[in-house]
Amino acid sequence: MPNEKDALEIINDPANFTATPEYLEPEETEAAAPAPKSNEPSKKEPGGFSRRGFLKVGGLTAAVASVGGAGAAGFAIGRSDDAYTGYNRTYQGGDMFFNREPFRTDLPTFFKPVGKVERPDWTEYLFQRKAVIMGYIKEGTWTPDKGLKALPGPVGNYYRSRPKEEFETMMKALENSVIRAEAWKAGKHKRYAIADAYNASFRDTGMYNRYGSTVPEDPAEKYEQTGVPVPPEEWDYRHIWRKEPLKFKSPKHATKLIKRMAHMYGMSLVGITKFDPRFMFKGLMRGMPNQGHDTWGDKVPEHWKSIIVFGVPMYWDSTYSAVGYSTSFDAYFRSRCASGLLERFIQELGYPARAQFPGHHYEVMMSPYVQLAGLGEYSRAGVVMVPELGANFRPAAVITDIEFEYDKPISVRMADFCMKCKICADACPSGAISKSDRPETVIRGFKRWRLDEEKCHLQWCSGPTSDGLGCRVCIGLCPYSRKNTWIHTISRELEPRDPTHLVSKGLLAMQTNFFKYPEAEEFKSDWDGGKEANYHKAPWWMRSDDFFEIERTWQYHGME
Repeated sequence: MPNEKDALEIINDPANFTATPEYLEPEETEAAAPAPKSNEPSKKEPGGFSRRGFLKVGGLTAAVASVGGAGAAGFAIGRSDDAYTGYNRTYQGGDMFFNREPFRTDLPTFFKPVGKVERPDWTEYLFQRKAVIMGYIKEGTWTPDKGLKALPGPVGNYYRSRPKEEFETMMKALENSVIRAEAWKAGKHKRYAIADAYNASFRDTGMYNRYGSTVPEDPAEKYEQTGVPVPPEEWDYRHIWRKEPLKFKSPKHATKLIKRMAHMYGMSLVGITKFDPRFMFKGLMRGMPNQGHDTWGDKVPEHWKSIIVFGVPMYWDSTYSAVGYSTSFDAYFRSRCASGLLERFIQELGYPARAQFPGHHYEVMMSPYVQLAGLGEYSRAGVVMVPELGANFRPAAVITDIEFEYDKPISVRMADFCMKCKICADACPSGAISKSDRPETVIRGFKRWRLDEEKCHLQWCSGPTSDGLGCRVCIGLCPYSRKNTWIHTISRELEPRDPTHLVSKGLLAMQTNFFKYPEAEEFKSDWDGGKEANYHKAPWWMRSDDFFEIERTWQYHGME
């Protein structure tokens, strides 16, 4: 029986080193020809060096060599990711440090169909449903007191085909939104003043400030401004000025350049996969009347051939302080902006491109494409986990017709870990996350852990800040959502290579025994029966009573 390697041997094995991604390396250039050797005298000649002279020159040469060595070292250091002040690791691709190549696979985990695969309808997108309901209420077409039976259109049909509890939960979410706003005015604005201002700086300048931001441009807003439909065959080509697109030398060159640009636009991770229409919404197309709900059907634009997927994490310390001190908008804003920049870059090369970006500017479901592009795996909480960031990953994408060298999915056994770990499910304030050992529910042809999105949304609407808009407890508590420290590096590298599963068992035991989690109910707002508890205490720069003349009437919960 061969000797088994211990942890340090595995980590130090060159076979397991993470190679610099090919798209970050410069093109090879022809090596310079070696300098011709000088004629060296075989013996001392007139004008030659004496031993003493040789030693003098040797000492000088050594000194010069030392300076030269320092210069060479300085040059090498200058090429490192960390030397690019202001544009370091992230922009150089250094955040994407996990070597995915040994774990490439044909299908992502839990991606083998077990039934008829069906495309999602637009009514399966919760925020599209909510927007329609809010529109009815605003117009007076329908009000909650009329009940589900009177709710018109496809959204009414959707809820009538579902368990009645789902509609009741949506109505409760709308009710809690009103209560939350009243609580905010009554005094919550003091405790969460800094956290809310940080959130609003992204929300109101680029996320939801309609017509106030041009990065990225959105066809839905164009239609609202002009009343003229903007089909993808027009919108996706709008900035192209070349008669013919610049021809890439090969799909490999296209991949290398576009991935590099995604990093240059500030994205931590990037992957590229073939466009798969199975994960495109039916009846949804921005730029068309009523978002295409009535007219678009199941059409797929012919030029949608490839999809580039990328993203960044939310800020770590505030994410660990969910609910009240966290926000998705810091990451959403960055990935959103990058999608607009990359969309424009591709169109400038002569190719059609269409950005898919947060908050609700999508024609596709993002999660399947993140998996197909080889960035991560499906999780119990319904979000994708990636090796470098865990569940703390906020993606965007650009669809184009460029032919790429596609990435394959990965299987690093994060989903296997989810089958053992139920930390997110136990801590979920709304009880939205499944506690079943394995995925059991067949959704559009695939087995999944079913996330009760109505309950999840209810918690979103019940947060303590001015807009609610998110919970993120499941992300902050996930054992994979940890900063890049040595202990998590060891865990990240060992777990997918451990056939005994002892690593995952040890990690899970350490996580549950060494770290204290609030009870699920304690995460809720105090007006909703909770304590507004946190896994970690609020970051120092979000504690408003430390900066303003505010009397603190609350306690900070969680670890420092």
